[in-house]
Amino acid sequence: MEGLLWILKRLKAHYLFILLSLLGMLLESLSTSGISLLVKSLVDNGMLLKDWNSLILTTSLLLFLAISQQLGNFLVSYYTNVYAEREVKDIREQIFSKLLNSNFLSVREYSIGEYTTRVLSDLRIYRDLVGSSVVKLVRDPTTAILLFGVLLYRDWKLTIALLLLVPFLTLSVGYFGRKKGKHLKKAQESQEQLITKIGDVFKGYESIKTFPAKSLLFEWFKVINQKTYRASIRASLYTSLNSVFNYSTGYFVIALLLFYGGIRVSEGLLTLGEFISYITALVFIQKPIMESQKGMVEVKAGLSVVNRIRQLLNLEEEREGKILFEGLREGIRLEQLSVVLGSKTLLKDVNLFIGKGEKVAIMGTTGSGKSTLLRVLCGFIPYEGKILYNGVELRELNLYSLRSKIAYLTQESFILSGTVRENLLIAKPEAKEEELWKALQLSVCDFVKSLEEKVDEENRFLSGGEAQRLALARIFLKEPEILLLDEATSALDANTENMVLKNLFESFPKSTFVVVAHRFSNILACDRAIILRNGQIAFDGEPKKAIEIFLSENF
Repeated sequence: MEGLLWILKRLKAHYLFILLSLLGMLLESLSTSGISLLVKSLVDNGMLLKDWNSLILTTSLLLFLAISQQLGNFLVSYYTNVYAEREVKDIREQIFSKLLNSNFLSVREYSIGEYTTRVLSDLRIYRDLVGSSVVKLVRDPTTAILLFGVLLYRDWKLTIALLLLVPFLTLSVGYFGRKKGKHLKKAQESQEQLITKIGDVFKGYESIKTFPAKSLLFEWFKVINQKTYRASIRASLYTSLNSVFNYSTGYFVIALLLFYGGIRVSEGLLTLGEFISYITALVFIQKPIMESQKGMVEVKAGLSVVNRIRQLLNLEEEREGKILFEGLREGIRLEQLSVVLGSKTLLKDVNLFIGKGEKVAIMGTTGSGKSTLLRVLCGFIPYEGKILYNGVELRELNLYSLRSKIAYLTQESFILSGTVRENLLIAKPEAKEEELWKALQLSVCDFVKSLEEKVDEENRFLSGGEAQRLALARIFLKEPEILLLDEATSALDANTENMVLKNLFESFPKSTFVVVAHRFSNILACDRAIILRNGQIAFDGEPKKAIEIFLSENF
């Protein structure tokens, strides 16, 4: 019920198109009911009594109602699609906006496959839900009620007997809706796993080719694919069974009424026109009743998808303070800094001061907390203790103003699918062409011949080193005060790496550098080196001494 109320609240934004759809529904329902009423006059007066004036008038009215019915059908069909597509467009934008503004950990709870399935596949189901399914719950019940009025008017005793079917239809809605919803949810979850597996193959294609993994991966894929197939087939089975149940019930009722109505006509209790009018209304009412029941089943099944979409819209956003960060004047101070995620302690009681303009190297073995330290300095993950920028606690700072002064780059180079120009403009949207070329030159992107060259996130057109250099070019456009580099040059050869680092240090002589590095040449280029071990600072001092300790057997 909560999910249905959520849908209704959202649809208020499209009230104009919904009103036009409702107008069409009313027109269509009234026309259908009017046609069933006019049948009596057509048969009794126009055909049996051969009243030509009545025949002409009734035929003309039937034609008018038929045209009105189709006009109503057009209004329903067109404007329902308009508001459904607008609603899906709005949700897509809201989901993407929420993705950009959510905190780091809430986004990391989802895999790419799961997130993509919810944005694409789930939204397609949602579009059908707010479009065709909601129509079935408004237009078809309205038509059924009006036609029910015609049936009561023609023979109320016979019509009251038909109400005995209502409990059966109610039970079928609950049963088929519950079964279809269960298997529809399973199908969506299996599709998430399929997309994730396909993404894994693309990301590790070379490794897969060099390992005897093809058969194993294919077997894994077949298992997930079989689950998707089985869930989809079962959802389709209950949809088909629901349709068969509805129409079989309808045909059974019509057969009984034809028999019973024939007796009443032969006894003179009903005229032939009244009976045909009743049968016409009964035939007309069958579809809206069945579609209403089908709509309730679809809504009941689709609400599970609505909850999945709402989870994306309710991702926790970053919490930030109101103090604007206007630049690093003193330095960055960490006091008793600890980071605990789940049951794992990543940093513990770290005390550190990085002065303005310092170049600090971070060393340590895998899992020692190097990347975590840089992430927490950006405010990506929660922490205990204090992180002070110019003496102001990070939690009190406006994160946008802080990050506008920071360049954060990891060894996993972020490349936007598009052109070289588009990849550079995300760092400085107003950058002129000469600035773009200068940034490419400083990052040694000698492989770029045109700003309109195509690149993509999978780096199909770039080597690892080329992707890192293109990512580094953004830094020269941004001109940051604080640079946090996490193995950002790991894919470069020694000569190219030295050139890029030299250009970075010379371009930003007053900026503060925190560099996670394994190459000793990078560490020696810094003013100071810190060694992390098990999330704690094991050494803080001269780079040369740090290297000696790091290489020692005791360490």
